[in-house]
Amino acid sequence: MKRQTLAFIALVITILYGAGFAAFDTSQAYAALGGAIVAISWIAVGVFGRDTPRESHRPFDN
Repeated sequence: MKRQTLAFIALVITILYGAGFAAFDTSQAYAALGGAIVAISWIAVGVFGRDTPRESHRPFDN
């Protein structure tokens, strides 16, 4: 999957997690579980994200 797509999904998860503290009465379990989900989503960006191949501008690279 494209890295930009995964990064956008992870960003949305992070924002929703942060907004959840303001919108809902939170508990310790919510903080721990939500923090783990946010961390896993950003790890997934690094592990499963695929960069688009860039073309080389050097004439001797083929």
